[in-house]
Amino acid sequence: MSSVREATDDLLAEKPDLESDLREVLAIDERADGWTFDEVPLDSGSFGELVSRDIVAKDGGEYEVADPSAVRASLDGEAEATTDDDSDSGPTLPSLSLPDVSRTDAGGLGAALAFVVVMRTYIFPSVFRGEYVVLPSNDPYYYRYWVEQLAVNATGVFDLSVLSGLPGPVAKGEPLMVATLWWLTNLFGGADAAGWVLAWYPVVSALVVSLLVYVMAVRVTGDRRVGLTSVVFLAVVPAFAFRTGLGFADHHAFDYPWLALTALSLVALADVDREDLRTTRTWFAVGALGLAVAGQVMAWNAGPLLIGALGVYVAVRAATDVRADRSSLVSNVPILAGLALASVLAHLAHTGFGWHTDVVTYSPALLLFGVLGVSLVSEAVRRVEMPAFVLGGAEVAGALVGIVTLQTVLPSYGARLNQRLGTLLFNSGPAETKSLFAGGPSGVVLGPIFGTGFAWLLALPMFVLASWRAYHRDHRAWLVVCTYGWYFLVLATFQRRFVGELAPFLAVLAGYGFVVVSAKLDITAPPTFDREETSRPSGKSRVPSLTMPDKGAITALVILLLFVSSAGAVQTAVRHEQVKIANDKFETATWIDAYAEDRGMEYPQNYVLSKWGRNRMYNYFVSGESKGYRFAEKHYEKFLRSPKPAEDYRQLHSKVGFVVTKNLDLPRKAPPKTNYARFHKRFGSAGPNGASGAGHYRAVYASPDGSAKVFELVPGANITGTASANQTLTVSKSVEIEGASFDYRRAVEAGPNGNFSVTVPYPGTYSVGSRTVNVTESQVENGGNVTVG
Repeated sequence: MSSVREATDDLLAEKPDLESDLREVLAIDERADGWTFDEVPLDSGSFGELVSRDIVAKDGGEYEVADPSAVRASLDGEAEATTDDDSDSGPTLPSLSLPDVSRTDAGGLGAALAFVVVMRTYIFPSVFRGEYVVLPSNDPYYYRYWVEQLAVNATGVFDLSVLSGLPGPVAKGEPLMVATLWWLTNLFGGADAAGWVLAWYPVVSALVVSLLVYVMAVRVTGDRRVGLTSVVFLAVVPAFAFRTGLGFADHHAFDYPWLALTALSLVALADVDREDLRTTRTWFAVGALGLAVAGQVMAWNAGPLLIGALGVYVAVRAATDVRADRSSLVSNVPILAGLALASVLAHLAHTGFGWHTDVVTYSPALLLFGVLGVSLVSEAVRRVEMPAFVLGGAEVAGALVGIVTLQTVLPSYGARLNQRLGTLLFNSGPAETKSLFAGGPSGVVLGPIFGTGFAWLLALPMFVLASWRAYHRDHRAWLVVCTYGWYFLVLATFQRRFVGELAPFLAVLAGYGFVVVSAKLDITAPPTFDREETSRPSGKSRVPSLTMPDKGAITALVILLLFVSSAGAVQTAVRHEQVKIANDKFETATWIDAYAEDRGMEYPQNYVLSKWGRNRMYNYFVSGESKGYRFAEKHYEKFLRSPKPAEDYRQLHSKVGFVVTKNLDLPRKAPPKTNYARFHKRFGSAGPNGASGAGHYRAVYASPDGSAKVFELVPGANITGTASANQTLTVSKSVEIEGASFDYRRAVEAGPNGNFSVTVPYPGTYSVGSRTVNVTESQVENGGNVTVG
């Protein structure tokens, strides 16, 4: 597009009342080879703008329109002609030209996206530590394990046999995500690149979602200011920001772009009528919808729950169609086509690669039949001129009948679907499974702010206002945003993990709310609610470019934006800090790795038992085996509470090589007889109140601050001897390990016959009462016997 066309578009967007005058100028220019200012119907200010924007050029002492065809195309809302041949030779391909974006628009969007990147990458030093890529949290090491395994086994980026050979947990969990990350890893150099790929992919995901949110906000409101502020708010929605932070490579970051693309496709198809069904643009959006829905269900085994929002949107929009006396069947043809495409793609992935169960695979097909049913019922209700609430009742009844039918006709399918939904929505466990509003009255107020920042306070009233206007005034694009927003707010009420899915829609509403507030404060002009409000007198809708406000307004806007984004920015930093791998944990993991390698220990000899929330990290760096944490989840806390270390050793020694203890924030002092007190507080020594020591656990490492300690499980040497009947002896030795030194003590009581026996885990010289005995490393490693002389 020429610069004259861009300048004319911008001028008409800012001053639409100049359209008729500009047409007159164009007519005068066509009649004369040159003209003067006195011959055109413009005041000096408007004429000066034409000259300053290079729409009108001076030639000698007269003026002329710089590019008449560009000006005419702008006035008529048409693409610029490339030839003089206007003959109609049939349908044309859609334009592939870049969007019409001014430098100011591009600069604003670039700044907003840069802010998104900064809020996710300032934690760079905690992720990239020398030669190591230390991904935050626990689950990213699961995906890292499988991506590396696939990269090692693949012969190259075109070895697609990998896709059909995914292990069961991956094929039925997140196959598209793992396959995509594997392909990128191989593209960038193989298994060694996995850490870098997994570290950066969440940031790329955040950028993609931010762009989609910007387009969605501008498409819905027709206001670029709303688009930019939406991106800024999305940058600091804590629940979204930390899940798309550098290194947080779990499945959520992969799910978000598919969700945002689905919603944007629905926005693009919101106002489709019969004429639009003939345009290439509509069918391009249909293709995007089909790809997005298929990607959503192939990305995560709970994908069907996410695409459920589409079904709710169709049900709500059908009611607005009845109110407006509009055919839902026509409106939903593109959606039906998109779901049909998604059903085919999901089926091909299922049958071709073995991805997912039938519950997940055929959820787009199930949704397709549901949308078709709603469309037919809506059409019938409209034709018999019944009110919209009748359709609502029919939809509820239809949903209930569908559930019963599913349970009757396909009982196994229905049972598995119910089981998956129950596990996902009602599972009680980690913090992410708690409600967004958990914590009593204070949780109802503060929970959403901790999860979304002050964006919640701006978005909530907009939620109500936009929902009312979208339904009662037939704003169908807004209906997408509001329906998706309410849908994921309900899910977040069950489990806060869904706040990330809520974030894009909350950001649009908060962005609109921010512009409304700034207008109330007389800082900016009021925003448009709907894109159609930006239509020019010619009837052509175009989004105005941004205009730079004066310095005072810029200062006020920056201060206001900093204030309303401050809570989100602070909570984002808190979330990053919560999930990062602390130095003591990372240093402990790498120390264990070096220690195990020096001794030639292999998995499971070098398995690390730790708290489940960091267990995958420890085992990834020590053995590379980071598939699961269930064993740690089942046994670790039980081990810490146990008063029977010898019995625990017999249960664990064949599966565990090391135990890591950490400082715990306990409500009261740990009982001295528990393993936590025994090991973390006393390095395995005997304690007060008859608390015994332990003989099969050798302390090998303590972090510099003492917050982490590592114990190796060993058979231990068995010291035997004789003493007076029932005599209590103290067995002790000074021990020095990496990071600590201590006295290891055991109390042993001789039997009625004077014999005693005690197991010790360290080599060296022990004091046994008034005697000494030497224990060798071989005796400790092999459970040898040593007799006190």
